Order: sequence, then C-alpha cells, then structure tokens
Amino acid sequence: MPRLPAAAPADPKPSGFVIAKYDGSRYWMVVDPEGKLVCVTVYKRGAVEVVRRLAA
Repeated sequence: MPRLPAAAPADPKPSGFVIAKYDGSRYWMVVDPEGKLVCVTVYKRGAVEVVRRLAA
C-alpha cells in the first residue's frame, strides 16, 4: 500500500477523503478518512468524481 504524501493533499475534501498523487507516478489515489486506499485513477478528475459519489 502506498504511503500518504508528506505534503498537503492535492484536493482536500470536507468529507475526510484525500486525493493525492500515487507515489510519484502519473496516477491519483483516493484515501478514506481511516487512511485506507479506496482506488487509484489515471486522471485527477476521476478521483474527484469518486470522492463526490462516496461523500453523497
């Protein structure tokens, strides 16, 4: 499992989900409030949509 970035998340959400780059690659990961990996997407837009649907 990837480690969370030390820097601020790319797109913080009030729901607690974190969107961040996946270990220096071109992929984006979505992490839940407990720190568990939810999914990996190719585009940030996809990660934002995942968080939007999970938070709804």
